[in-house]
Amino acid sequence: MDMLQTILIKKPNWIHLRNGEGRLALHQAAFIGYHGAVSYLVKKCSSCTIERDNHGFFPIHLACIRGHVKVVEELLKYYRDPTELLDKNGQTLLHVAAKSGKYELVRYILQHPKHEMMINQTDNDGNTPLHLATLHCHPKIVHSLTWDNRVNLAVLNQEDQTALDIAELKHGKNPSFAQVLTCIALQSASRPRSSAGPLLSNDKLIYGEEREPASTKKYKDSVDTLILVSTLIITASFVAGFAMPGGVDKGTAVMLSHVMFHLFILSLTISVFGAIITTIILLWARKDDVLLLRFALKCAMPVLGISLTTLSLAFLAGVYLVVNKLSWLATTFLVLSVVLAFMVVFLYALLWLPSPSTIPFVRYISYYPFLLLAKIVEGKTDAN
Repeated sequence: MDMLQTILIKKPNWIHLRNGEGRLALHQAAFIGYHGAVSYLVKKCSSCTIERDNHGFFPIHLACIRGHVKVVEELLKYYRDPTELLDKNGQTLLHVAAKSGKYELVRYILQHPKHEMMINQTDNDGNTPLHLATLHCHPKIVHSLTWDNRVNLAVLNQEDQTALDIAELKHGKNPSFAQVLTCIALQSASRPRSSAGPLLSNDKLIYGEEREPASTKKYKDSVDTLILVSTLIITASFVAGFAMPGGVDKGTAVMLSHVMFHLFILSLTISVFGAIITTIILLWARKDDVLLLRFALKCAMPVLGISLTTLSLAFLAGVYLVVNKLSWLATTFLVLSVVLAFMVVFLYALLWLPSPSTIPFVRYISYYPFLLLAKIVEGKTDAN
């Protein structure tokens, strides 16, 4: 700041000099997020806020591209109507932030009622911020927009596409995880497709031409893996069932009256029959039908999750019965096992949550798992 002030005291006209990209000092300060310099330069030259660079960007657009919330907040003080701050593509601040994947800035704009006119504003191609976030695969932003009741997700762009149309068109044979999450966010919000947009029927995408039917191989690989897991659960449960903790006296379990023994028996029963049911469901999925495979996987995953959870509880109860006479060891084991059991449930839930289901309860329990996965995916993208 000392150097900047010294330069402008000696050469005040340099505030209007441009670099090779047509940027003023204010453009550059906004781009790198130098809040102090932005505040100083704007006070020296308020008209610089409405100067465009060679790419048609105002300084505030460059701050949006980089997601500098404080800089955007400072610059907005000098604009009467932010909805008129359009780049050469007719895009508002929210368009630019959504396209660039700047989640915090999108949240900032959504939280201020005076900016709500930008929420459904369209650019030169008829795209809303949601269209652009979908097109550039930013699932956190799509998720945030679909949870905002002010967002009209039935808006069609100039190609007669809703955001869901775009998501499904981009969802090819080998979609990235970001594309999958983006599609889930729109499907779970029960957002409409256009009448001219993609229609899913028997795993075919009809949009002028048919997409190739999805291969059953990837689904069969998943089925084989799950059958192996469920078989292992059945084996472990049967072994545990015939090796009662504490032993047997005259055909009766020694610890029959202990509450933890009750938990052991009930958990083991649910685990073994849940695994058997899962195996039967998956055997039905061996048919060469994509829809049947998908349905079987959808049904089997939660049941298998219950079997894994109850098997963990059976292990917890069985070992506790054996070591409960040594209080410090029993207490430590119990606390550690409960924590790890919750971790097992959470990690397994991430395999089938978030869900594209439109049922409100399922959508609500998918809320935070979705954000976690989206943060991981977008964090990896930013690192790359």
